[in-house]
Amino acid sequence: MLWAPDGSGQGLTPHPDGTAAELLVHLADQVQDWAVEALWSEGASAVWPQCPTHPDAHPLTATVRTDAAVWVCPKRGTTVARIGELKSH
Repeated sequence: MLWAPDGSGQGLTPHPDGTAAELLVHLADQVQDWAVEALWSEGASAVWPQCPTHPDAHPLTATVRTDAAVWVCPKRGTTVARIGELKSH
């Protein structure tokens, strides 16, 4: 379960099959959707996770590259970090 500051919650739904990286991307997509909604409801920037190259312009995209679950800049197509290893900026 993911809990927002207002007390609302959202469960995560596992994907029935796929590689470990695909399953992690599926969960990261759900967390990203939840985070965007929670941030927006708090009046904060709803861009999460922020692209370090383009802050407040667009969020990163979860995808699989070389059998690894990673965050990618959708504008440049470059890998920013593995999911779970993104540094705060």
